[in-house]
Amino acid sequence: MIYFDNAATSYNRPSCVKEAVAAAIDAFGNPSRGAYSASLDADRCLFETRMQLAALAGAEGSDCVAFTMNATQALSTAIFGLGLQAGDHLIVSLQEHNSVLRPAYRLRERGVVVHFVGLKADARLDMEDLEQTLRTIRTQNPDARIAVALSHGSNVTGNVIDLSRVSALCSENQATWILDAAQTMGIIPINMRRLGIDILCFSGHKALMGPQGTGAIIVRRGIRLSPLMAGGSGIRTFLETMPQEMPEHLEAGTQNAHSIAGLHAALAFAEGKRETWRAQALSLRKQLLSGIDAINRQAGEERIHVYGRGTAVNPAPASCQSDSEPVLPTVAFNIGQLEAADVADRLWRDRQIAVRAGGHCAPLIHRFFGTEKRGIVRASFSHANTPGQVQILIEELKKIERSL
Repeated sequence: MIYFDNAATSYNRPSCVKEAVAAAIDAFGNPSRGAYSASLDADRCLFETRMQLAALAGAEGSDCVAFTMNATQALSTAIFGLGLQAGDHLIVSLQEHNSVLRPAYRLRERGVVVHFVGLKADARLDMEDLEQTLRTIRTQNPDARIAVALSHGSNVTGNVIDLSRVSALCSENQATWILDAAQTMGIIPINMRRLGIDILCFSGHKALMGPQGTGAIIVRRGIRLSPLMAGGSGIRTFLETMPQEMPEHLEAGTQNAHSIAGLHAALAFAEGKRETWRAQALSLRKQLLSGIDAINRQAGEERIHVYGRGTAVNPAPASCQSDSEPVLPTVAFNIGQLEAADVADRLWRDRQIAVRAGGHCAPLIHRFFGTEKRGIVRASFSHANTPGQVQILIEELKKIERSL
């Protein structure tokens, strides 16, 4: 199999990950629930993993890191945990994943005012719209409570937002900032303290290469969230509420220590390699975009349409994008009038190429592109992919384009 669906989950994980999970299954007891070695070993693994994640994210400390089962749980914990009430404001964008949108819609049913920031022609976040939205709210109601929940990188196009500018706008307008880093954590450096990020949410099974069922929410000190769940915590047994101390405040029940052991191993394995890996993956993206440009030039028209920065809606050819502009190793495209699912099925049937087709759990960006019915094909790369694999994909795209 040629695996080009790394934006959904990593596939070619290092062998140390599965070895760590297997060892944990044989060795771990319940973390924070005993004074015997198996329990203490599990607790130690969780503590060390918190330290790794805090260091990677530039957090204030390991106590700010609470484990979740994925980015979705982390985002629900953040969005619902702020306790927004009727008349409060939540700002999201048209490129958001349903992990942000569906909690936003639920809050809207409760009277929270939800604002949708638009996109520019190349599907990048419209920063001017974000600025205007924030300033209008603040001008009309100086005491308004505002939260901003944005994805760092689109899971459809791979476009990345300008964190420094978002940080400045949130700071100027006293808005609490939730960053969805599901697509970027482990690919693009993030420093919570430097950027002033209030809450960071991400999964452990994508670029971090941990097992599925792992994720985290990192909360800046001074931000208090209501727990999404309540239950056992291993401490403060006689309290009727969850403990106030982090991370136990947000962690109810037994943690997924076996999978977190795999994440711990993955984080250690990747140390010092991330810049090289990112460059490798981005070179594959550029290779595919160049191949698509060549197919379109040979056809004399745009037969393969690429969505996102540097595409047909942008005068600059896709293969000529500036390397200084941050982007994810993702290419979203359609061929002629074919259904995205048909293209993905043919790639799999003919050459066992795995790509993602459909709505990608991001409905508003599909409405923006007008692809609600046909969907979009997405190829997303990691350092484990090779130029030879990308060339095979390009050849298959040529065959499909010639069959139109």
